[in-house]
Amino acid sequence: MKFFSTEIGKFTVFACKITGKGGTSLPGKLALKINPKIINELIKGIKGDKIVITGTNGKTTTSGLIASILKTTGKNVIHNREGANMSSGIATVLIKNSNIYGKLKADIGVFEIDEANMPLLLDDIKPNIVVITNFFRDQLDRYGELDTTIKKVKESLNKLSKDSIVLLNADEPFTAAIGDDLKLKVMYYGINDHINRGYGLSPSFEQKYCPSCGDKYIYKEVFYGQLGDYYCPSCGKKRPKLDFSALNIDINEDGISFDLKYKDRLFKIKSHLFGIYNIYNVMAAVTANLLLNTNINDIINGLDNYKPIAGRLQKTTLNGKKAIINLIKNPIGFDSTLSMLKEIKRPLNLVIAINDNYADGRDVSWLWDVNIEDFVVNSKINSVVASGLRAEDMALRLKYAGIDAKKIEVINSIEKALDYISSVTKDELIIILPNYTSLHEVNTFLKLRGDDK
Repeated sequence: MKFFSTEIGKFTVFACKITGKGGTSLPGKLALKINPKIINELIKGIKGDKIVITGTNGKTTTSGLIASILKTTGKNVIHNREGANMSSGIATVLIKNSNIYGKLKADIGVFEIDEANMPLLLDDIKPNIVVITNFFRDQLDRYGELDTTIKKVKESLNKLSKDSIVLLNADEPFTAAIGDDLKLKVMYYGINDHINRGYGLSPSFEQKYCPSCGDKYIYKEVFYGQLGDYYCPSCGKKRPKLDFSALNIDINEDGISFDLKYKDRLFKIKSHLFGIYNIYNVMAAVTANLLLNTNINDIINGLDNYKPIAGRLQKTTLNGKKAIINLIKNPIGFDSTLSMLKEIKRPLNLVIAINDNYADGRDVSWLWDVNIEDFVVNSKINSVVASGLRAEDMALRLKYAGIDAKKIEVINSIEKALDYISSVTKDELIIILPNYTSLHEVNTFLKLRGDDK
């Protein structure tokens, strides 16, 4: 069964390739229909560590950074780099890395996993390190309420081997609370610095109340969303003690740097990525590698070698003009992106493309939870194009956020929207903010035009 299902998967990979399809999920989907245990069978070829990364935001960048660092050490790393993070995507990447007999040889596996699929996959993967980034509302029509997702994730963790390590973001209350009573080794990372740049508790703030006693949390520091240094004045529940902490943080348009404190050591960390949320992604990647005993010089080189994955601060050109593409898929992700863009002190031209296909979630009401008003007041905006299947909804939200209606164009076709924005742009920067399926359309367009460099 393993041989036959692998062959079907490999044939589908080939068929997808010659027809120009992505082929990141379909081969695994077909193979799983024939052999539901194919992940369990193929993954045994990974002889070393297996790391799983999950959470609402940051898992693609964090897993990419971890893999980049490990590859720098010379190890043969399997990683679902394309971001296909459900069962079919994991099966596909294993099939691609197996030979025609279904044998796989690798030193280490790094797997980004969709938080809803994690309970289904942990038993097959059996990771020795699990990294959880954060939890925010996201595609409620697919995931359900946050409490349900978090409960399932925690239940799945308790089924792991007792020598597994769970690495949690201490600054995010939902994630930190997973460590309560977990019967595994738990370690926490977080920020121990004063970096608030005017961020308050945003409309996307999720965790207002202490899960132990129900009283309202008080924050000493807010870093973004509900991430910060918090405590409950009634029962004393507070942010866990940090095992890894970021100090002396510097953020600018060119990147981020900070000191990472672990035990009695201080590591100088730098990354080309920028934005507060990327401090957490970089910190998670570095701490995971420290737990794997990766040499600090390899960690630094791996961070320097990292190339952002498509749609994650992807730098490109559009008709010869500089452009940055960043995926937006939920309120806090959109909010954080706008906060990051406020740091760019030059005029911006934006394309915001919103589809409502199944993979995006049908409900786009989350656009009203984003603090676009603050971005409008604190940024220089030349023009905005609302695009995608729900372009009109986006345009209406922009108008109510305070953008002059004369600066807003509604162009449903993403291809025409990209052509338009590049025609009105002079020397200003183009910012393209697509959600899931519109990101695919953006990159397909750029590839056809030869602008995907």
